[in-house]
Parts: sequence; C-alpha cells; structure tokens
Amino acid sequence: MATLGKQGSGPSRSSLDTLAGSVPASNAINTSAHRSVNIQKIASLSAQVKGGNSNINSRLALPQLWSQCSSHDSYISSVASESIVDLVLKQTLEWNDALSGFENALSTAEGQSMVNMIHSLSTLIIAAAEAYGTPSKSNLTVSRNVFAVKNGRHPYIALISTKASVESILFSEMDKIIEHQTNSTQYRIAAFDLISPFLDFCILDREKRGTIVSGTAVLWISKTLNECLLDPDLEPFIVHLFNYLCSLPDRFPLDRSWLSTALQTIISTLVDFYCLPSTQASLSAGYKKTLGGRLLLVLLSWAGDMRRYGLPTLSLLQSAQKLQRIRKGYVQPTLPFDILWPLLSFLLMDSPTVDEQRILINWMLAVIAAAEEPLDPMIAHLALLPVFQLLVESQAEAITKRCSDILQKLETLPKETSAQELTHSDSLATSGVAAMIQAEITHLRHSWSSSGDQEDESLFTLGDNSTLSSLIFTTSMFHPDENRRIAAASRQAQVEGGQLVSLVLFIYMLRVDSSPAVKLHLLQEAIPSLVTAKDEVATARVLRIILTLINGVPNAPAGSKFLNTHMGAVGVRILFLIWKRQPRIWKTLRHVIHGWVESRLRLIKTPKKGDAEDICAIDAAGYAEVLIPFLANLLGSVELYASSICTIIETMNLTVQANVVEPRGAWNVLLCHVAEHAMKSSHTGMLQEMCVFYGIVGSRSEDTQIYLDLREAVLTNYIQPLLSSKDPEVLASALKALSCFTAPEILPILETEQPSNYIRERILDTSDSLVVDEYSLVIDKLVRHELQHMRRGLFKDAAFKKATPESQAGPQELDRLQGVLSVVSGNVVHKWQSGDVNPGLRIGYALSSLLCSSLESSNPAASTTTEGGEESHASAETIRARPSYRNVMTALKDVSFTDHLVERISALEGWTSLFDNMWDSSDDAQTMVIAETMIGDLYKKLTDGYVPAHSANALFAITGIILSLHRHSHPASTVQSSLLAKHLLQEYVRTETLTDVSGSDEVQFAVLVSLSFITPLAAVDEKLVSSVLGVFSDRLQADASSTDTSIDVSKWATFATGWAFCNLLAGLVDSPTKTVELNQVCQQMLHQLLTIFEINTASFALTLGVLIAFPRLSVAVASSSSSQASRTTTTDEEAAAVEKIKNIAQKDLESFLEDQQQVFSSQALARLLGAPWVLAFSDRTAASPEERKEQTDLLDRALLAATSRRDLQPQLVHFTVPFCHMIHTNLDVRNPSSSEISVFTARIHSLVNLIRITPTTAARHTAVVALASLFGVDWSRGPTVTSSGSHGLFSYLASPINPGAMASVTNSALSTLIELSGLSISITTTTASGGAAGSAVHAIVTLGSKTPNPKSALMLQDLKAGRLAAMTLGHIACHIHRLGQADTGKVIGTSTEPKDYSRLPVSSSWLRALWDNMWVPLQLGTAQRAQRSYATALELLLYSVHSLPTPLPAVNWFPLLTQLVAMEPQLIVPAIQLASRHAPTSTSLMEFLIITLSNFKVQTLTDADAQTDAEDAGRPSAEELFVGEEGLGRILSLGGLPLTAVGGDQALAELDKVRGLEGLAKKVSLPGARVVDQVERLVKTLFFNPNGTCNTDPSPSLEVLQLIFLDTLSNHMRSYRQGRVSPAVSSTSGKTKKTNQGLADDAKELLNDLRSVILRVFYQVSFPRFMTAQRVLRRLADLSLTSLSHLDAAQLDTPGRHDSAGAGGRILKEAIGITSLYQAGFLTSQQEGRLTRAAESALLIASSTSQYEPEDRKMAESAISVLLHAMNGGVGERSNLPATITQSKKKSNLRLSWLQRILDVLVLMSSQHEVFERGVILLLGGAVLLWWDEQDIGTHGYREVKGRGQIDDQDQVSVKASSTKDDDMEASLLAMADDHLEHGDAKGENRSASMDYNIQEDDEFEQWHDRFLQSIATEDVVEVDDHEAAKAHHQDVLGRVSLIMPDIIMSIRGTGSSSSDHQTASRLLRLALDPQLKSPQKQFLITLLRRMEDLVPKGQSWVLI
Repeated sequence: MATLGKQGSGPSRSSLDTLAGSVPASNAINTSAHRSVNIQKIASLSAQVKGGNSNINSRLALPQLWSQCSSHDSYISSVASESIVDLVLKQTLEWNDALSGFENALSTAEGQSMVNMIHSLSTLIIAAAEAYGTPSKSNLTVSRNVFAVKNGRHPYIALISTKASVESILFSEMDKIIEHQTNSTQYRIAAFDLISPFLDFCILDREKRGTIVSGTAVLWISKTLNECLLDPDLEPFIVHLFNYLCSLPDRFPLDRSWLSTALQTIISTLVDFYCLPSTQASLSAGYKKTLGGRLLLVLLSWAGDMRRYGLPTLSLLQSAQKLQRIRKGYVQPTLPFDILWPLLSFLLMDSPTVDEQRILINWMLAVIAAAEEPLDPMIAHLALLPVFQLLVESQAEAITKRCSDILQKLETLPKETSAQELTHSDSLATSGVAAMIQAEITHLRHSWSSSGDQEDESLFTLGDNSTLSSLIFTTSMFHPDENRRIAAASRQAQVEGGQLVSLVLFIYMLRVDSSPAVKLHLLQEAIPSLVTAKDEVATARVLRIILTLINGVPNAPAGSKFLNTHMGAVGVRILFLIWKRQPRIWKTLRHVIHGWVESRLRLIKTPKKGDAEDICAIDAAGYAEVLIPFLANLLGSVELYASSICTIIETMNLTVQANVVEPRGAWNVLLCHVAEHAMKSSHTGMLQEMCVFYGIVGSRSEDTQIYLDLREAVLTNYIQPLLSSKDPEVLASALKALSCFTAPEILPILETEQPSNYIRERILDTSDSLVVDEYSLVIDKLVRHELQHMRRGLFKDAAFKKATPESQAGPQELDRLQGVLSVVSGNVVHKWQSGDVNPGLRIGYALSSLLCSSLESSNPAASTTTEGGEESHASAETIRARPSYRNVMTALKDVSFTDHLVERISALEGWTSLFDNMWDSSDDAQTMVIAETMIGDLYKKLTDGYVPAHSANALFAITGIILSLHRHSHPASTVQSSLLAKHLLQEYVRTETLTDVSGSDEVQFAVLVSLSFITPLAAVDEKLVSSVLGVFSDRLQADASSTDTSIDVSKWATFATGWAFCNLLAGLVDSPTKTVELNQVCQQMLHQLLTIFEINTASFALTLGVLIAFPRLSVAVASSSSSQASRTTTTDEEAAAVEKIKNIAQKDLESFLEDQQQVFSSQALARLLGAPWVLAFSDRTAASPEERKEQTDLLDRALLAATSRRDLQPQLVHFTVPFCHMIHTNLDVRNPSSSEISVFTARIHSLVNLIRITPTTAARHTAVVALASLFGVDWSRGPTVTSSGSHGLFSYLASPINPGAMASVTNSALSTLIELSGLSISITTTTASGGAAGSAVHAIVTLGSKTPNPKSALMLQDLKAGRLAAMTLGHIACHIHRLGQADTGKVIGTSTEPKDYSRLPVSSSWLRALWDNMWVPLQLGTAQRAQRSYATALELLLYSVHSLPTPLPAVNWFPLLTQLVAMEPQLIVPAIQLASRHAPTSTSLMEFLIITLSNFKVQTLTDADAQTDAEDAGRPSAEELFVGEEGLGRILSLGGLPLTAVGGDQALAELDKVRGLEGLAKKVSLPGARVVDQVERLVKTLFFNPNGTCNTDPSPSLEVLQLIFLDTLSNHMRSYRQGRVSPAVSSTSGKTKKTNQGLADDAKELLNDLRSVILRVFYQVSFPRFMTAQRVLRRLADLSLTSLSHLDAAQLDTPGRHDSAGAGGRILKEAIGITSLYQAGFLTSQQEGRLTRAAESALLIASSTSQYEPEDRKMAESAISVLLHAMNGGVGERSNLPATITQSKKKSNLRLSWLQRILDVLVLMSSQHEVFERGVILLLGGAVLLWWDEQDIGTHGYREVKGRGQIDDQDQVSVKASSTKDDDMEASLLAMADDHLEHGDAKGENRSASMDYNIQEDDEFEQWHDRFLQSIATEDVVEVDDHEAAKAHHQDVLGRVSLIMPDIIMSIRGTGSSSSDHQTASRLLRLALDPQLKSPQKQFLITLLRRMEDLVPKGQSWVLI
C-alpha cells in the first residue's frame, strides 16, 4: 500500500476546525453519546486514509482523525490515537508526520486525551526500539533522526517543554518502554537510546537542568540501573547505562560561577553506584578498571576546571575519596601514574582548604605506596613543589608526616632512568585543564630526552597556567643536564607569589644537587632573586639562610665570630647581592663587614674583597661614609697584602668619582701615603690603581691655587717618573692618567723633541701594543688642543693664505694693471652683449666675453624669498629669463675657433670661466637646479643641432659647466661627467652612430677634448676610464697605420686625438683618487705614448697635438712624484719616460740648428714644431739656472733659424710663443737689474712694433698671441691658477721692487691690443711724487673715441688680428684676475685638496706628525719593511685620526689610505672608519670610501682568517663595515638620506666638532646616481652569483652581511616609509601617513630609486631556509613595498602557480609582503582580507601531502606563522611601553576580529576534511594559543610568570662540575664566583643596551616562531610518519584550544569592550551545524560551545546536547 504523503503532517488546531467545518454532513462525526457510532466513524476515517484515494473525502479523513485524538471524550481519543499508531506501524503514515501530528494535537489536549496520546507515543517508541534492537523480528524502518534533540523533534522534549505537569506520566511511560521486553538486552539498549535525547534535554538543557525534572531524570536512571544490577544477563545494558552516566559530565556545559547541582548529582550518583557491592559484583574486572579510571578522570578534570576559575572543589575531592576505600571484592579505581600524578600535584598546589590538602596528600602517598612498576622521576618530581608548600604551611602533624614520607620515597628514585624501563601511557580523552596537563606532560617527555642542539626547545612552551608551569620548572630542576637545571631554577625564581616555597625547594636542591655550577647559581642568582622590596617575609627568610652560611650555625646570637670558611665568604658575597635588591638590609650587611674586619688579622684575596668596592660603585654617596673608616682602620692597624691595598685604593677612587670625597681631601688624608708606598715598592697593581686616582685629579677642574698645586705635584712627582717605567702595564696606566690633564700641562712633561720624532720612537718603533694604545690617548688630547687653537686659515691649503707684501709699491702697480684690465673686460662684455661691435670682430669679442665673465661680481640670485620669509629655489623659467642664460645661448652661435690654434687648445677655459660666477657657493641645491636646467637645454641643442660649430659649442658649454662645478667642489660634477662621458661614448664615438654633424671635424674635436677633461673627474669608475682610453688607443693605432704625409694641422679630429690623449693621461696621473690599478693603466698608456715618439710613424696633426699637450703630462707627473703619496717604482718609471721625451725634443731642436736647411718629413716637422712647446711649457722646477739659460738660448736660436726659412713662416707661432713663455718664467724678482728683465721688456717692445708696422698678417697674429705669453698666459696648460707662487710678471709687479719702469711697457702692450681690438680706451700714466721713495705710477683709463694713428691703419684693417687681440685681452684679464684672487685669498675653491700638511709647523704640529709618520713605512724599502710589522702602530695612528673632531684641515687622504691598505690589508678596517667619520668634510675620503666600496667582492666574504682576526679583535670585519653604517650608511648620508639614530649607532649621528669651523669646511654631498650605483653593486655581490643567478643558499657569513646591508638601508629609509601607527588605528584608507617631508627633491628621487632597486631584489630572490627567508625578505619588503600593486606585480599568488615547484617559497614571500604592507598601514580594511587569502593558500599547500614536497609544506606552515604574527601585532610599530587599558581593549578587539576572519576561512574549508583539520590546528590553534596569555584572560587563580617563552642563552651558565670532595667543591665555587662577579656588570649592560629595530623584530619573531613550531606546527610530526605522535599532537592542540578559547571569548565579553563575542560564537555554531564535518571535528566545536554556553542562542542550544 502506498504510503500517505505529507498531506496531513500535523495540522494546527485552527486548520482542523476549518476543515471540519467544510466537511459534508454525511461525513461529519456525530458527537452524540453513542460511542459505538463514533468508533465506527473513526474506523471509517482510518479506512479512508489507508485507501489512499484522491477524492476530497479521503484527503480530509486524516485531519479529522487528528482532531478526534484530542477529543474530550477519552475513549474516542484513545481509539483515534490507536488508529494513528496503526497507520504508522502499517507504514501508511510517515513517522515524522505522525510525531508532528501528535505534537500539534497535544498542544490543545487535556486530561485523559493527553494521556491517551502519550500512551500512543510510547507505543511508537516501543515499536522503534524493537526495530532497532531486534531488526530480524520487525519489518519497520525507522530513522534515528526521528527522535533527535534538534528543534525538539523528540516528542517527549516538545511535551515537557510546554507542559511540566506531564513529568510523572512521561517517566512512567519510560518505565513501560524499558520493561516491554525484559529479557532482551538489545531491546533495552535500543529503547534507552531512543529515550536518551529526552534525558539529555532534561539534564543538560540550560533551562531544564536547574529544575526538578533534571533530578527526576537522574533518579530515573539510577532506579533503572539499580533494578538491573543483580541480573547478570543485563550486564551489557548496565555497562551502557554507566557509559551514558559517565558521558554526562563530559558533555555538561561549563558554569563559571558555581558547580552545577545537576552535575554534582550525576557525579555523586556515579560514585555511589561504583561503590555499591552489587555494582562490583555485576561488572567484569576489565570494565570496572575502565569505569573507575574514567570516573577518576571526570572527577579530577572537573576539579581542575573548578580550580582554574577559583570555584570550590572539596565536594569533588570528597567524592574521589569515597572511591579510595579498601574492601574485599572492591576494585579501587586508578589511573596511569603519568596521568594521575600531575593532576594530583596540580590540585595540591595552593589547595584552598585543609580538608583538600589532607585528601590529596593521602591519595598521593597511597599512589606511591601502591606503585608496582618503577616510577618515572620526571613525573614524580612534579609533586616536590606542592609537597614542600604543604610541608611549610601545614600545622597538622599527620599531614607533615605524610609529606615527609613522600619526600623520602622521591629521594629513593634513581637520578636517571632509561626510557626502556618506564611505561608511558597514551593520552586519555578529556578536556579542560586535564587535557592541558596531558599535553604539557607529553611535551615535557619529548623535550626531556632531546639532544643538546634542541635544548632551547625543552621548556615551558605549552603551559598557560603559572601553577602548572611551576611544577614543570620543578621537575626540570632534576634534569640530567646542569644547564637545564640552572635555567629551570631561574624560571622558578621568577614565579610571583611562591617565593617562600621556592626558597625551600632551592635549599633542598643545594643539598641534593652535586653540581657546583648549579649550587653557585642557586646561591648567587636564584635565591637572591627571591628578595623583593615589597616582600619582607621572603627577605627575612632568605637573610636567615645566608647568615647561616656566614656564621656556620643557624640563628647565631649577636656578636658571634665569623667562620673562616669558603662558604662563609660566598655567604658574604650573596648578602651583598641581596642588598642590591633590598637596600633595607644595609644594617645587617654593615654588621657583617664590621665583624669580618675585626675577625681578620690579614686581608686575604677572597670573594669578599670586592664588597666595599661594589657598594661604593652602586651607591657611594649613601654608604661611603661608613665604609671609609673601615678602610682607614685597615690601613692603620694591620699589615695588608698588596692586592688588598689595591682594593682599598679602588674603593677610594669610586668615592672620589661619586663626589663623596674631594680629590684633594682623599689625597691629604689617605692616598698620599699610599702613593709614596706604591712608588717605593714599585708594585704594579698599586701603581695602576694610583694612576686611576691621578687621572681623576687631572679630569677635575677647580680654579684654586691649592688644587692647581696638587695637579702640578701629581704630574711632576708621580706621573712623570712613571713615564720612564720599563713595566708596560705601569707605563700604560701612567699614560692614561696623563691623558686626563690638559694639553698645556702635558707638553712640558713630555721630552722636548719634535712631535714627529716622538710618535716615531714611542709608537712606530715600539713592540708593546698595550703601551701603543695608551699613547694614542695622549696624542688625541694634544691634537684636539691643536685643532681648537689652530688658525682658521690653516684649515685650507697654503694657496688660500693671503700674501702680505713688504711694501705698497708693487701692489699699487698691480692694482693699476688690474684696474685697467677690469675696465677693458667690462667694455668687451658690454659691447658683445649690446651688439655694438664690428661684425668682423664679434667672434673675438665673444671669446673674450667668455673669459671676462669671471671678472664680474658674483650675483647668481640663487633663491627667492616668499611672503612668509622662507627661501625657495628659482624655477627653470626664472633661470632661463636671466641675462646669464641668454649670454650662454648667444655664445653658442657667436663663438668660433677658426682663427688660430691657441683658440682651440684654450677653448674650454673660456666656457668654464663663463659659468664660474653663476653658482651660489652657499646653496648647493640651487646650484644644482641652475646646472641641471642649463645642461638639459644644452643637451637638446647638442642633439638637435645641424651646424657643426653650434653643436661643438654646446658640447663645450656642457663640459664647461662640469669643470666649473668641479672648481667649486660641487659633488654633481662627478656624476655629470660620468653621464656626459657615457653619452659621448655611445653616440659620438662609434662609427655606426655618427651623422654628418656628429662626425664632422668640429664636433669630433669637441668630443675628444671634452672626454679628456671630464674622464679624470670620474676616475673612480674604472670601467668608464677603460672605455675612454680604449677609444684613444684605437685611434692612435689607426693613425699609426695610416699613410697620411700631409702637414695640415687643420685636421682637427686627428689633432685632438693626440692633444686630448696627452691631456687625459695628465688628468689621470694627477688624479687625487688614483688607485693602484689606475696607476698601472697610466703607466701602460705612457709607454704607448713613448712608443709613438720612438717609431715616429704618427701623422703630422696627431704628433703636433701630442707635443703641444705634453707639458700638461709633464707637470702632472712631476706633481705626482713630488708628493709623498707617489714615491714608488711606478712613478719613477713615469718620470723617466717623461724625461726621455723631453730629451728627444731637445735633440730635435739641436738637430735643426745643426742643419737649418734640411728637408723635413711630416713626422719630423711635427716633432720640430712641438719641441719648443715641450721644452718651454714642461715642468722645470728641478732645472738649475744653467739649464734654464741653456734651454732659453736654444729656443732663441731656433726662433732665429725658423725665421730665416720661408717655409716655416706660417709655423713661427710654435717657436715664438714658447720662447716668450720661457722669457716670462725666467723673470727674477730678486734682481731687478738682471738681464732677464731687459730681455723681457725688449721682447714686449719688439712684439708691439711688429703688430703695428708689419705688413704680414701671420706675423702680426703670432705677435698678438706671443704678447699674451709675456703677460703670463700659459697656452699649453691654460690660465687656471690656484696659488700665488712665482708667476713671472705678476710676481714682479707684486714684489717690493719699484716696478715703475714696467708701467710704460705694460701700458704700451695693452694699448696696442686695445687699439687692435677696436676698443675706444686710452691709458694715461702719471707719477705722484712724495719723495724719492714715495713715488708711484698711476694709470688713468679714458673711455671714448680716439683718432687712429696713420701708422696703425694697416693694423686696424686686419680683422683677424683684431679678433685675436680681443681674445688675448680676455685671457690676460682673466689670468691677472685669477692671480689676484690667489694673492688675496679669494681664489675659487677646487676639489683638489692639499697633498700634505706641509703648511703646518713641523716643530709643534702633532697633526702633521701623525700624517708624516703614517708615510714613514711607505717610504721604506721592501727589505726594511719586512724586518718588522707596522700594522699595529699604523692602526693606532689611523684610529687616532678617526677619533678627532670634525672637520680636519684639508688634505688629500686618498693616496695615503690606498697605499696603507695595499701594504697592510688589515688596515682596511680603521681606514674605512676614518674615512666614514670625516667624509662629510673631505672629498678625498669620500672618494676613498666609494672606491673601497666598489671593490667589495664575494671572495672577501669567505676569508676565514680575516674574519677570525676581526672577531678576536672585538671589532666588526671589513665586510661588515662595507655594508654597515661606516660604509654604505655614510654613502647614503652623503646622498641626502640621514641616519635614523638607533641603538649604538647614535654616535654616528652626533659627531663632535671643532667649534667655529662649521662654515669654513664645506660639506661634501654625493649625487643620487652614484649612491644608487653603489647600492646596485652591493646587491649584485650579496644576493646574486657571478653568473647573475640568485644565490638561494648563502653561507652564514654572507647571510649576516645581507642582513647588515638591509639594516643599514633601513636605518636611512625606514623613517620615510609609511609611519607605523598605533595598533589602535583602524584599518581604513584614512590611516595616518608619514610622507617624505623634510627631504630635498634629490633625496626623494634617491629614495624612490633605492626602493626600485630593492623591489627588484625582492622579486628575484628566494631561500630554502625559512629563517633566512624571513629575515631577508621581511627587510626587503619593508624597504620596497609601499602599495599592494607592488606585491601584485610579483604574481606570487596567481592561480595555478601552486602546482609547480617552489610553491612554499612563493606563498611565504606573499605572506611576508602582505604582512609588511599591513603592519605599515598601507592596506585598506578591504585589502586586509589578503592576509586571510594568503593563509588560505598556505593552508592548501600545507595540507596536500601528495602534491607538494615536505619542504614546500614546511614553508607554507611558516607562512601561516608569519601571518598570525602580523595579525597579532596589528598596524603600527611595536612599543616597549606598557599598554593602557584602552589600548589593551582595542588590541583584544583586533585579535577577536582576526579570529572571526580565521573562522570564516574554516567555514569555506569545511568540505575539505584534511584541510579543515589542518586549519583548525594551524590557524585557529595558532591564533588562540599564541595571541593571548594569562594577563589577557580574565580568569581567577592566575599568577603572572615573567619572561615566558624561550630561555635566554645569556641566562644559561655552562660550567663543568668539579670534584665531589667538599673542599674542592668549595674552591670551585669561589673561583666561579670571582668569574661571575667580574663579568656580571658588563653582562647587565649588554642586556640593557638598546637594540636595532630589525634585530628586535627578528628576536621577537624567532621567539614567536619557536613557540609556533613547538606548539602548533604539524609538518615535523607528519614527516616522521608517526601516526600516533601526530594524533597525540592533534589532541593536545585541540584540548588546549577547547580550554583557552572559551576563556578568551568570555573574558572579552566580561569586559564589555566588544560585541564580537556573539559573532565568534555564531561562526563556531555555523561550523558545528555543517553536515559535511566529521564527528571528531564537530565534537571539538561542540566542546568549545559548551564552555561558552551563554553565547549560544536558546533556539540552537540543542547543539550542546
């Protein structure tokens, strides 16, 4: 028969009435009194329902039948109910519909009708039970969900919920159900299972368990159980009932306010039943053991939970006591020892009542007595602490007796027991505190046997309860490893509230532990640490113990003598340590010290010797007045050992240092006698201690005659004799004392000799490093004094000194000449700018204006002032609107070099002079803006130009800007020169890139000349220098192979090849930053140049160009050789090559004179024309007067010979100009009547006449150029002058000799040039006589037109001569102006620093002595240097300079440091430190730092010897300096990114300075491009292999360097990243941001460039080791990531990428990147979801054991650790300050919000069982167990444990045990005490020192990750393939989470700070309701919800049941 559908599934009462009203009368039930009629009607309705017809009568039959069930007629109701039951049993009506119908009908039924329906329900339950229990006898199919608790589906639950009066009826019906089949056990079990949901509801429901029905339910179960006990056939049913009863406490929701009455009833029922004899008789032995153990575990588990929340537990323990009875046939319940003993120990600790103590101690004694197997000492010792506590606190003799018995039993346990002898029980299923204790014991057992490498993982990572932690500490104090015992004692001493019991435990350990190290630690660390300022009781107890050690007996009476024992000495020292913690015991300590003094005849060397000294060191002001009389008494009454006197002196020094006693008073009263005794005895120790006092005297400043007399007496009588001591220790102490006095006082004490000799003898020639170190202190004081009192002019070069003439005649003539030239230059510039000039002369005026621009006053208009008074830099538009800019653009078109050769070779001088006055020397930033604007526009002109001359001028202009910046020492010159050189190499050198314009002779000439000038400025770029030299080398070789024989000099590209090559070589040779490699390159190029001369195959133009520029090279080589820096074999070879070329040139001239009519080849002619240039312009400083005269005569004769040959007439300039230059340089100012002056004046007259009357234009042109040479213009080397020196005519005019005779000569020459150039200026000379000696010559300059002389008409028609004259006037004016600036100290600064300190007096300058002595080893030969090592002495000298204040007087440090490092590589460390400190004011040191950093190579990283030496010396290695603040950090600071002062690096941020020199020494800055280049070099070296691949597995040393490198960048960049705001800031887009305000634009650009470099590294690198990856990648992310787009660009989390290898590394990088952005505040609240998305991806990888390798899974778990750490930290920087209440609440809310997001992730993963299970452990477990600690959970009974987490390695003392003999042990204790006290203070200082930010982050995360690995991580457990271990770990984590997480939620709820607790509970509830979850996972969630039942909605509380 078809089953009836859902048409009648429980209609409501109203619907039944409605349907009844619509039924036809024929079908309506007659309600008459005839029951038979009604019964027939009901039968008819039932038949219609069974028929299943579709007519209306059939469809309405079932509702009518349900309505009759609730009829008032009880019989009709009974029949109708039976009909419904019949329909169900015949499967016509579905079970669910029937139960729903009964529920609806019962809602309105009353009286007997209700009872009838209840009977019918019972019938259905019986039928279902028969179907379940005996399925073979029943054909029914019933789903168990029919009687589920969910939504009250069980019919009894719905009935009892609405009608409490049916309670008795229901339970009677339950009796009927159970007894329906009395002989069938299976039926009874099935029937009970159907009833159990109703029982669960009555007992466990939130509302019902407090009512009578709950007790009735328990009573019914008890009655049922009792009825079955004596029936052996029903044992399975009895077991089933017991199991149900035992399950109730496990499922009972937690009540945090009181122990539920229902729970107590259940537990009592279980205990009572278990104790019944009938129970014992009816149950099997095996089940009784199981039941008893389970019952005990229930009792102890609930007792532990109640204790956790401060609730009473006595009733539970009393119930447990009932189980411990002894009776025949009774099976006493028990648990495995390793489960029971920790629970009992936990409950005994801090037991709240005496009764509980008695119960527990009896129980524990019984457990030990009944133990049949060997006990595990590790578990047994857990009880020591609570037993000691009870032993101390209890007043009951019986209890103390049992405690003693337990201790005796424990003492008999073996110290070590092998694991094979012990049995370890499996963890039992439980929850709450019991689960936590089991997890803790499991971890303890695992860590107990761990190897030494895993010691740091061995303690206390799982416990979150201080009581349990104390137990673990206690048992760990019996670990076989003494280091572990020491660590456990330290941790136990930190537990608050347990000082007294800890003291007892420590005393016990002193008795039983045989290790001296442990005993020493207990005495000197653990026991004193129990003393606190607030706990007087603990202090008194500890004090009594220590006094027992001192007196030898306990409670010694007052006045007892002290025992002379080692332990007594240790006791005194411990008493001192206690006094440091509790100053109130001072009276006791003083009494002990006094008694000790009286009891000793002689003071021996024991640990007590330092007590007085240490007391004074701590608080001299408070205690010295008591101790000093003791010391005086000792000195005057007994004979003392010298070591004891040393202690007394040291103590007195401390009192003087603390200003308790004045030095003079201490000296007069006590120390003067000690000093005399020390001098007589010559005892080293006493002399050293007295020197300390002498130093104090010297360091104090008291302006009284008495004190000054004391200082003088100490210096003369005591320190000075010690300076000649042969004992190095005494000498070192004397020098240290001497350094405390002032420099004027020190100088007379030293031997009267030159400082240089003193340093050489005392430092360079000594072999004692100790003395050398102390000498440096004295030298430092002397040099500092010298710097403070040095004339400020000496801080510059000697060239900056102003010359002071002896009379005024010379300067008057010089002023006249300068005045004339000033007027001339002004007119030239004005005419050119105004256009009022003959077009034929405009080119000359343009060239002259370039030069004359430098004579104008400097007015760069560097900045403008805003309305607020702030200065702002001019914009590009403002710069372009200035006249100076227009002049540059006009000159590009006007300037041309076609008139004469000298115009070309001096072209750059004009362009450089044009820009000299455009810069603002006080504003480098504005200078940079102007330069960049002009350079940018000129580059455009250069690129877009189509006229070769204009393009060449644009290139010359750019080069002029760079050279001018270099003259002004602007750092941008180096970068711009490098950029220009690279641009020229790329676009203007290679044939394939040349165009018609760029390949023209004009442009190529400019290119080569520019390269020759700018390349030396970038000499540190070896690659660039090699490329440029390669270009010239290729062109030289190409020219040598050519067959060109023409003598055309107009092949300017070829000419420029030779000229520029020589000029380039000269610049490199004289480079202040020349390295050894560059020196070798220069030598090779010089040999190539020599080869060109020797083979003589070069073309005419090239040879001539080489020879004209050769004087530059000659001067450079001579200059390099003259300095101490270059006295090497290499420079000797260079000088020899130069001398050889000069000799060849002289021979060529002599050969020409021998055969004047010879025919010359093109090469020979070039050599002949170039020879005069070589002889005249080359360096002649070493030439004798005879050689000078001989060379002058040679040139004179050569000029006459050339004049006589017609073919050489066009080339006379090559003879005339050198000869005139020779005449000019030969002027002898000391002999005004000498022939040189006559020759000079005659030559000027000759040239003037030649210009005026010669008809030959070439001769006139030559005369004009030669006339400039007589005025001092050096056409070969240019007119750039930076020193006054001897400069021919200028020196003559500035000399004291009356130069009046020279006025007419100079007037004649200048007038001629002025007239020739077309200027209308006349010069009139007057003489003012004031006597013969007072006559002076004056010049009157008249502007206006002048009638030309008829004789000069021909001259004026020569426009080319006019252009040359104008150009020559510009050169003369510029030259005289520059010399005048040098003479008056106003010369433009240059970047070339002085080569030495020769300007300082050798007889008194200590700074010069330092400099000179550092050169001494370099000047020695190889054999001499091999005889001894100068490394130590040189290192000291370098450190001495390093320690000096900034700035130092200018000097070129580069060659000295490079050669010192080449000679002694270990000097690289002090060299770098010196350069780093003084680089901000020294260009050479900055360049040294850069070149050294550029040479940083990977090979140096593996130099183990150098690394070891550096570590032994206690300083960082060179590699660490390179990438640290000294190297890279200084480069970043110079680039504009200042140091953010952190930790110990603050000394670099605040350097001491010499007052008054801040403005004198110009700050050195470094362009950003060079900084970025250095960083990129370091990145390639540190992170990549030589082949360019990523270095994925760096060595430990390389990893250290990587971290230092990134930390250095962080110190300069991190503060300009988004500010790390408080965690309280919400994650929104409106977070507070810290921008780059305060940085210059260049610094901002540099910051962005560096971030780009680091970002590329972040994208590329990966590491297989997690900690390496975390440290490095976190720093990279912090430095580079500023937005989510940066991370997205890496494509780390792209779908599908996880299928490939390396997925773990990618997700780790993703996690690190996203957490960096989150913590910095760069993510919006929506973007913060990326953290959980990353966690989800990591979880998928970690859970897939088949798809991913173990390494990837480990990385994924580590990524989860990173994410959890960031979620816990929140947004903002960690602060060490204690959090406020508000901050704590916000922190809690933040954690809770992340916890909800984690739960959301788990909801999504619920369908993937393995992923969900791993997610619960890793994500939920990690968050709960690692985020919150005891202080965050508001539960009772908690005590704080300080310093939780890993044990600091510094707290672990590693010492070996000594002999077991008592005497030897005490001696060992004393020795270790000395060592401990000696290093204790330093250790404390290290611990208190501030640390770097990144190091703090590393330490915190490593501690976090260690806890994560030990507590949470699963991969290590899975990897060993131990399923049992994995299961145990899983249970441990789940158990602890189920305990702690509810406490967290309820604690937050209790504070009222958040409403998120309900949201968290709802998420857990949603997971628990997920049908896809497996039973264990669901049970875990239900356990969580049971412990926070209040948060579960009432409508869904059935989940808890």
